[in-house]
Amino acid sequence: MTQPSVTVWWGIPCKSMIPVFRSLREDYGRDVLFVSMYDLPTRRKKLGWSIPENGKMRLEILDDEGWKVKVEKHLNDRPGIHIVNGIYHNERIRYVALRLTQGGHRFGVIMEAPANLEVGAKRMLKAVLAPIITPMRTRPVAHKAEFVLSASGDRQREFESLGFAPDGIFPFGYFPNFPLLERKDESTTPALRILCVGYLEPFKGQDCLLKALALLRARSVPVECIITGFGSAGEALKTLSTKLGLANRVQFVGVVDNERLLELFRWSNVLVAPGLEEPWGIRINEALLSGLPVVVSDGIGAKELIETSSAGQVFRAGSEASLADSLDILFRRLHNGSGLADLVREFRPSITPEAAASYIEKILEHREAVSRGQSVKTIRPIPPWHRLAKSRSTAAA
Repeated sequence: MTQPSVTVWWGIPCKSMIPVFRSLREDYGRDVLFVSMYDLPTRRKKLGWSIPENGKMRLEILDDEGWKVKVEKHLNDRPGIHIVNGIYHNERIRYVALRLTQGGHRFGVIMEAPANLEVGAKRMLKAVLAPIITPMRTRPVAHKAEFVLSASGDRQREFESLGFAPDGIFPFGYFPNFPLLERKDESTTPALRILCVGYLEPFKGQDCLLKALALLRARSVPVECIITGFGSAGEALKTLSTKLGLANRVQFVGVVDNERLLELFRWSNVLVAPGLEEPWGIRINEALLSGLPVVVSDGIGAKELIETSSAGQVFRAGSEASLADSLDILFRRLHNGSGLADLVREFRPSITPEAAASYIEKILEHREAVSRGQSVKTIRPIPPWHRLAKSRSTAAA
């Protein structure tokens, strides 16, 4: 039986998804077209993002002029399965989602669980209104989708509330390519070398990290920290660092290119992701792929990678005491022969683009069987990073 073609509709040429669908094309023989609704935005380019190699997979970036004509052509010419990134992210994605439902096409969705990245009064207002408004926007499309891949990990209940059928909800995430870097034995390293990467915005939680570093200093834990990125909170964070007496321990290095970023990954012995609330957090993938353990807040979707791998620590979002404790524990794990580096390396194959593509292929096969009334004969796919945790539990038993 010929496999249905796959047409992917994405907001931008995403560095964490193009490698996945390239693997689906090259490793599983699917006819894949990746349609990017917009070019890569300047803000992403400033952080060092670039468009990944698409290999044998077709990649098309729509022009501003005539984009609706292109959308209609692909909808007419490609009758297989369509996968749309979100439902209401922007005008073009909304248009595609609407046309998929109106035209009776087979389609699935990849989207993040709703997140509240606001601060202050706006955050409180969104917390009240979003649970009412968001389902109203999603349900007309969600009810007709064959499946949804949660780019925020295992968030079953939230996606059911958005209108997706319970048996069609699958945990997912973001899966970039990133090299495994050579590292020296960390058991003899005298200090905790912390790397924190990303936008300098209030919801990213760098202030919590700085306060945690002050607590570690009081405990005589040796720390060095480099914070990269730019954003509205930059000057306030530098002022806070000075006020806490951390000027000689913390460096703010601004935006770095990819070569410098690799140097920083080699220099550090832990990545810290202190965000208050984020749908996923691809720097966590990149750290693990590079061989680096991670300390991550429980407000970040990718925390489940650390929970299932034990390749780091999870702390309570917004709590400098919890973060300081987690960093203290990780520092001891680096030095006590706990096999932390082995846990990171063992987990790495579970979060590559190839592993994610294999998972998507199994989901597509499963949903195609369901559409033919053969679901009883198929096994519901399990994320590769969950399979590793299950195999460890079985071995321990």
